[in-house]
Amino acid sequence: MRDSRRRRHPTIPSLAGTVLGSLVLLGSLLQGCSSDAVPIRIGVLADCVGNFRNLQEPALAGAEIPLLERGATLRGPSAIDGVTAATIAGHPIELVPGCIEGGEYNSVIEQARQLIEVEHADAVLGGTYPGDGLAIREVARKYPGVAFVVNNSGDREVTSIDPAPNVFQFAADISQQVAGLGTYAFRDLGWRHALVVIENNEVGWSGAAGFLAEFCGLGGQVSQVPMAPDLSAPAVPDADGVAVFLTQFGKTPALLEGYAGGRTPLESSLLLGPGVWSDLNSLNTLPDELKQVVTVVPVRSVPASAQYRDAVAEFFPDVTMTDAMQPFVVQNHDGMQAVLTALERTGGTVGTGGAALQEALGTLDIDLVSGRVRLDDNRAAIVSTALTRLGEVGPAAFGLLQAIRTVPDVDQTFGGALPATYQPGAGEQPCSSGPVPPWAR
Repeated sequence: MRDSRRRRHPTIPSLAGTVLGSLVLLGSLLQGCSSDAVPIRIGVLADCVGNFRNLQEPALAGAEIPLLERGATLRGPSAIDGVTAATIAGHPIELVPGCIEGGEYNSVIEQARQLIEVEHADAVLGGTYPGDGLAIREVARKYPGVAFVVNNSGDREVTSIDPAPNVFQFAADISQQVAGLGTYAFRDLGWRHALVVIENNEVGWSGAAGFLAEFCGLGGQVSQVPMAPDLSAPAVPDADGVAVFLTQFGKTPALLEGYAGGRTPLESSLLLGPGVWSDLNSLNTLPDELKQVVTVVPVRSVPASAQYRDAVAEFFPDVTMTDAMQPFVVQNHDGMQAVLTALERTGGTVGTGGAALQEALGTLDIDLVSGRVRLDDNRAAIVSTALTRLGEVGPAAFGLLQAIRTVPDVDQTFGGALPATYQPGAGEQPCSSGPVPPWAR
């Protein structure tokens, strides 16, 4: 798209063309190749309305930091004011924001198309709610010359089923995030019968699917129950423990503790999926006993995390570190870092039809704040996860996590234990003994 825009010239009389051509040639001699002055534009979809509107400034700050580290400057005191162009191999790189409401797919689609058709973006990155990636994937099919980076952890179908070749996902999908938890329940805690409480949404379904791929594969049995309208869990007296897969929103510490059904101690009778720490502010209110409960987090990079924290303090001192470390903010940073690193590999060009940038993105093996990531053949993240206690998840420990255990090289299929074609949905998830992931063997 951008190459054709560069080549488009009006038809003018020959004399005028001769004069204009001379002026253009003179300008080229004075300023260098004119095509190099055309910026590469990266669109960033950030929430400015809806539940995450309060994170607009930190979310844009996260995306702007990699540009600031490459020579861009702030246009004003707030990240919302934007930044000037950075430079890679002499090519200007610009950030163009798009205002969305995550989870409202019309908003995601409209803003992504505007970034391409009006703002002429060469790459678009974004995603807040789990299903945003599916909307982005369908937009990507219409614009094969544009690279799309899905930032957030979402539905596995974004890349596992009929993937678009110009979509890249550097964040683990929801099922991948759970890797290691089912094995921990079976082997470390000795559970043989688990009560699995599932919130009726993508986070609940997909998280439970990942847990059951391990726990049931090892021989465990489960009672699956949907989360009740009042968010409570039914009693299953003969269950050894309770595993809960949920979003954090609306879940108080008392409610989380109540899922254990009176079982004690909590650290051996309750496990929580990764959705529980998606709002880092909520962790500050947890009682000490709940802080001992195990969950799963990404294996964060200590050097990248330290560099990121320093950059937040330097460029955006008014952004609180709690907000700066929210997953939605960090994922914006990591998506931009991936695109800029790929551009550095291409010498600051996207290539004809975006081919150079897309090839570089697909072959990255990169150290991001959220961990080391490489992509599989479907351009989906292969990551490592860490089992840890809730009290060690907050911003103060970000990048310095003392994990109980790490699970390396988690791909979307759990090493074949979770079929690529499986789409988690409402109702019970499959539970059967059979192949187990490599880390459970």
